[in-house]
Parts: sequence; structure tokens; C-alpha cells
Amino acid sequence: MTTTDTDPINVGDQVGYGATHGEILGSARGKVLGIFRTRDGKTLADVEWDLLGMPKRVGIERLTRIMVSDR
Repeated sequence: MTTTDTDPINVGDQVGYGATHGEILGSARGKVLGIFRTRDGKTLADVEWDLLGMPKRVGIERLTRIMVSDR
């Protein structure tokens, strides 16, 4: 698994719940189902997580895009 932070998060991306410098926090992984802006200008993502208890909507700045290899 490789983290990437050079491209913006897009619908369909595989993501981890991240910290400020691309570190993945915990073992939850998810797929971005949708991205939207709130009235106050925040960008949120709807994420389908592989673990229970994770928030469905997350601030996009908390997500880190990951590339999953089959090795």
C-alpha cells in the first residue's frame, strides 16, 4: 500500500483516515462515494468504510488517498 497526496481526492478513490502529513491513522480503509461542499465552504466526502464505527461523512482534509497493490 502506498499513500499519495499530490492529487486531490476524487469519487472512487481508495482512502485512509489520515493525519496532516499523509500518515494513515488506524486500519480503516474506504472508498469515496461522493464529494460535496457545505454552505460554510468546507469540502466533505461520503466514504464507505471497511470497518464499523467510522463516520460516513469526513472532511476531505482528513483523507489520504491510497494505492493498494495486489502483492
